[in-house]
Amino acid sequence: MIISFLPIFKGDVNYFQFEPLDRGFFDLLSKAQAVIFPPTVTQDLYFLVKNLGIPVFPEYTLRFQYPGKIGQIFMLKQLKLPHPDCIVLPRLCGLEENPYRKGIKVSFPVVVKGNWGDEGTEVFLLRNKEDFQKILPLVKAWERSGRFGIIFQEYVPEEFDARSIVIGDKILVFFRAGGFKKNLVQEGVIIPPPQRGLSRRVVELTKKVMAKTGFNLVAIDFLFKDKKPLINEFNFTFGRRALGEKRYEILLKRAIKKFLNEVL
Repeated sequence: MIISFLPIFKGDVNYFQFEPLDRGFFDLLSKAQAVIFPPTVTQDLYFLVKNLGIPVFPEYTLRFQYPGKIGQIFMLKQLKLPHPDCIVLPRLCGLEENPYRKGIKVSFPVVVKGNWGDEGTEVFLLRNKEDFQKILPLVKAWERSGRFGIIFQEYVPEEFDARSIVIGDKILVFFRAGGFKKNLVQEGVIIPPPQRGLSRRVVELTKKVMAKTGFNLVAIDFLFKDKKPLINEFNFTFGRRALGEKRYEILLKRAIKKFLNEVL
């Protein structure tokens, strides 16, 4: 029996991911051969199923073990995957109340990221210390709402970046140009590969990520330094502007069917 929480994929039994889960669900779960989740699956539901030994799609174990952008940095370091240099600040008190060290050594310009933002909403390019003072009230507001952590990330100036979209074993690569924020929601536009060999390098690094993480439904953003791709961040609930909604659904259904053929 296949249980699906994904609206576009029909299982033997289908659930809305946020509906009440009663005894009937848990009885069915004991008979499940596989469970299909949407990218917005919650951590507790994912691990309930995963820890029962039931095959799941997508594979998101490391996503939940390393939450937020800070978690992604820790994961990249553990897996020895290339990424921009960065300094992780779990809480502002690490700067303001640290009894052992005062301040941090930051080279400007620098990129500051909030731990929980998406689509560039919590990303800032700081030219100097005064710029940091300007965003400090915003960071403090995040902390008051329980959203802790920022990252000081090396600024990698480049006229373009790239995104690889992983759906099952399919990898699609898009290059983007624009201002500082090149995502399509804000300042970016799709462009052809700007240099020969870059697409191949992105695909090779994406395959390395897939092999080390098991991720099979994710968008990976890349920056380029000396023509070499660096992993900027992972996006698990990503937009489909570059890919198109129809093509996304076709590829996702195909990936799920292949997954089911392998596990059943």
